Amino acid sequence: MHNIVPVDVGAEAFVELLNANGVDYIFLSPGSDTIYIQEALSKFKALGKRAPQVVLGLHESVSMAAAHGYFMVSGKPQVVLVHVDLGAQQVGGALHNAQRGRIGVVLCAGRAAMSFDEDRPSRTRLAYLTEQFDQASVVRGYVKWDYELRSNENIHHVVQRAFQVASTEPCGPVYLVLPRELLMEKISSVRIPDVARYAASATPQADLTLLDKVADMLIQAENPLIITDYLGRHREAVASLAELAETLGARVTTTMFNMSFPTTHPLWGGFMPEPYIKDADVILIIDHDAPYTPAQAKFAPGAKIIHIDIDPVKSNMPTRFFPADILIEADSSKAIPALTGIIREKITPERQRVFQTRFSRLESQHKRMHEEWSQLAEREAGKKPISQEWLCRCVAEAIDDKAIVLNEVAGGLYSVARQVPRTEPGTYFTQYGSSLGWGPGAVVGAKLAAPDRTVVLLVGDGSFIYGCPTAAIWAAVRHNAPNLTIVFNNGEYRALKGIWPMLYRGDSYSEKTGHWVGVDFKPCPDYALIAQACGAYGQRVEEPSDVKPALRKALEIARGGQTAVLDVIIE
Repeated sequence: MHNIVPVDVGAEAFVELLNANGVDYIFLSPGSDTIYIQEALSKFKALGKRAPQVVLGLHESVSMAAAHGYFMVSGKPQVVLVHVDLGAQQVGGALHNAQRGRIGVVLCAGRAAMSFDEDRPSRTRLAYLTEQFDQASVVRGYVKWDYELRSNENIHHVVQRAFQVASTEPCGPVYLVLPRELLMEKISSVRIPDVARYAASATPQADLTLLDKVADMLIQAENPLIITDYLGRHREAVASLAELAETLGARVTTTMFNMSFPTTHPLWGGFMPEPYIKDADVILIIDHDAPYTPAQAKFAPGAKIIHIDIDPVKSNMPTRFFPADILIEADSSKAIPALTGIIREKITPERQRVFQTRFSRLESQHKRMHEEWSQLAEREAGKKPISQEWLCRCVAEAIDDKAIVLNEVAGGLYSVARQVPRTEPGTYFTQYGSSLGWGPGAVVGAKLAAPDRTVVLLVGDGSFIYGCPTAAIWAAVRHNAPNLTIVFNNGEYRALKGIWPMLYRGDSYSEKTGHWVGVDFKPCPDYALIAQACGAYGQRVEEPSDVKPALRKALEIARGGQTAVLDVIIE
């Protein structure tokens, strides 16, 4: 069944289809080929009709990162609209991040006009330069689906297909080319499909026979280990995993990329599974692309590996070699409660006592780990330049459990992870891809998706620069997405220096002489002044004693409706 809606041109049909799919925002970096959609939006606004709001991006990568941040928090695919192939190229690494982060987003681009009408010239001389043989080839390696609209007769099918593919797990970006002729073509109506009948497919439940086998292995294990990563995309799965771990008395390790297990839970063992792998006899991996570093993981003889994942073979990764004795394709939010139920039916009183003893032992280890981290921060409280550990500890004290934290401190991921505990699902995110500059745009989208929450971005200075801060901060101010951004400013690519020793194993001229080429970018720009130039509050912080007062003031400003940026000089 279709609902017939009157429209005048193809662009209006496109907007009506976005309405049908509940799109809240179009993250727009415009060009001459997007004008027809912009005109349709203007018309809808003038007539009082519902239409997605436009978030103007002064750089395409910021638009994509903002859509990324919105999906992370809301789970709802939005639209990014850019200018022909050039806009897609400007999106750049932000699309890589969306791909690896399983971010549902519909990336749309116009296409240069192919026709010439003497009464209405639409093909300028620039169009000849813009035209490409295969426009979608720019992004094809990074999207789940791409298509060029060929007729307004089937625009309802094509747009619906784009949203269906983007929102079906594993979610991901899709690419739709919208030729200018079709956007400006006069039509009388558009068919609006029953969106519910073209929704994302249901996710699979685990094979119960295999789960029964897994339950037996976990019950008999003396040192079970659970390793997880992006399970937290389903908020309810976090509590389910805690219940499974508590039932078994099993240690859980997580990554620094998602909030998939409370970092204050007694069974949480930190972010590195490698120290525990050598003693584990059964390892349960859940929703993980790369669960350990192979060179550092030494498995116990006879150890069994089980992997439950929505995409266990990672078909979009050219190479991946992580063995498993049992590989299960399933939605973890469904599989974990089922597995817990089977285990509880099978547990004997004797094994229950073993689990309780193990729980107590792991709880003591967890407590010692947090005490050591706390002592580390306290020891560095007075250091100047300011210690990352101390800065992160101050951030943790300043925010509440409901605050949403985005982390792109490439050279200080561990400091943030150690000192900023997260206990609530959906309150901690980083980008899964390796393209830096995600944070400044993502924080805008995250705030738009959660307008009543405090949203904080922790970002390294290198990533901050890559993130087009002028465009990102301007968007936050212009579109009422106030947030607190804290720049960890050490004036260098610290993460790069950290990789150097691993590559040269101590035999490096750079390490021996201290002459690092292409790493130092002092003197740094004044990031506080950049913020002020865009209408945000900006403050530079250099003294350790000023960290807490500066945080309190900046948070108060952000909660009051003005974006704030703290430029903190760290070691």
